[in-house]
Amino acid sequence: MTQRFPAWLRLGIIVVAVVSLVGGIVVVVSDEGSGSEAASPIEPVLRQPKIGLAGPGGRDDRRTLVLFDDGRRLRPSPPATQVAEEAQVNAIQTANLVSRSTAWRMLPAADYRSGELNEYQAVVYVGTVYDAQLPSALLADISRTRLPVVWMGSNIWQLFEHAPALAGKWGWTWAPFREDKVTTVSYRDTDLRRDPHAGVDVVGVRVTSPKAKVLAEAKSADGAASPWAVHSGSFTYLAEMPYSYVGAGDRYLAAADILLGVLAPDAPERRRALVRIEDIGPRTPPAEVRAITDYLSGRGVPFSLAVYPYYADPRGAANGGKPTFARLVDSPELVAALREAVARGGTLVMHGYSHQYGETDNPYSGTSGADYEFYRATVDHQDNVRLSGPVPQDSPEWFRGRVATGLAEFDRVGLPRPDAFEFPHYGGSAVDYQEAGRVFPMRYDRGSYYAGQCDGGRCGRTDVSYREVYGQFFPYPVRDVYGTVVVPENVGNVAPAKFNQHAARTADDILADAKTHRVVTDSVVSFYYHPFLGIGDLRKVVEGTEGLGYRFVSPAAVAA
Repeated sequence: MTQRFPAWLRLGIIVVAVVSLVGGIVVVVSDEGSGSEAASPIEPVLRQPKIGLAGPGGRDDRRTLVLFDDGRRLRPSPPATQVAEEAQVNAIQTANLVSRSTAWRMLPAADYRSGELNEYQAVVYVGTVYDAQLPSALLADISRTRLPVVWMGSNIWQLFEHAPALAGKWGWTWAPFREDKVTTVSYRDTDLRRDPHAGVDVVGVRVTSPKAKVLAEAKSADGAASPWAVHSGSFTYLAEMPYSYVGAGDRYLAAADILLGVLAPDAPERRRALVRIEDIGPRTPPAEVRAITDYLSGRGVPFSLAVYPYYADPRGAANGGKPTFARLVDSPELVAALREAVARGGTLVMHGYSHQYGETDNPYSGTSGADYEFYRATVDHQDNVRLSGPVPQDSPEWFRGRVATGLAEFDRVGLPRPDAFEFPHYGGSAVDYQEAGRVFPMRYDRGSYYAGQCDGGRCGRTDVSYREVYGQFFPYPVRDVYGTVVVPENVGNVAPAKFNQHAARTADDILADAKTHRVVTDSVVSFYYHPFLGIGDLRKVVEGTEGLGYRFVSPAAVAA
């Protein structure tokens, strides 16, 4: 399995894995190591996923039609399953972003029927497949409509060939794909990165009249430039699909903001921030939690605490070879520290049940805090983490069983039951993500998405392809294609050492990325932090983020 996204997107593994592997660093409970029996599972109230509805801040009384390529082409060509899968996932990621503004419906462009645009308030076409089959009815309706239209990527030439007068009407036309590699997209006076691995898939754009407003410019390393986004009348064009090799400070932010501006032109100009304290479990030293609570609450900063309620080290990898287990009920001092944190502005997030899987390396040691819980992972011969698919037991019942026991662990020590869920290392199957949305009103993470879950434009399927995992972070809250409100995390964490394929990441790196996020009109910049790192870098990120004009808020405020 491969992932077409930079390694930094899964930075959460770095420090926690190091801590778990060196052993003995976070031992705070008795030496007995057996822990209490599991709490009796509760029966959570299950929700109906609200697929296709708007997310926080969006309008359900407005709908956007998201059109995408399904592999059908104008000219016969060999089957291209991978290209069709990528086209669907591009549509999924677009629909996720659209939900910030409006409700949506997804439809293969080849199935469009004349006049369908009249049922919507806007349309977005996601052009992934070169020379995809676009019906003449669609081209005719788009060329005449006054509705807001966003066209992304390929096949813009079909529209101009169908209606040649558009070039004069709009003051721009298309040109061949650029043959050089675009490395920068300039948007709102900010240079955003474009990974060279994204290739040469940027369509040329030629502006011929002041009727066209250039929103963003694509530049190569030698300074050659062309419009990357252009707007004229009610039509907006983006010269590529912005979802491949997305990293921090990426041109993806420009695409997200352009969609927001077109679909929700009244969106407020504001800067909000979130901080999440990560990987707290039954063996986390209470003093670490109290120190962070004292600092953040003393500054009036709302914060979250990502807690897994069951610690498991079945082979003793972090405990001198002695199998060790503990639950929240075995750690009364930690529970007291968490109660104090909640009383002083903290929000509990359920970070999985045990943050590990069984007695196997997944991918490291089977120890809580280090490993994946809901997805299989290995480390290859080049020391890269590779994801290989769902765990063998994966099913709705298995996922709900772990969650039901975990919530009961919070209940029996008198802690508030978390309303938000975060997948360990953001790894889970389509089944797990769907079920998380049925149990919790919101997730607080980056989503994992899969080809097949929106076949034919109908989202909600769980019999998907696990050949690739498509991760996506959000610059604002959304309701994703699982029907779940997602509170974003988007600028990563402080990681003092390189681990596997992941580079070290400093407080300055996070602040630099927070600065680029200011190109988004209604920006939520969100980072997480491990408590064993102390207060120094946390203070630097928090105060630096505030210095950039952001105001810290709670997850509930973002999800409202």
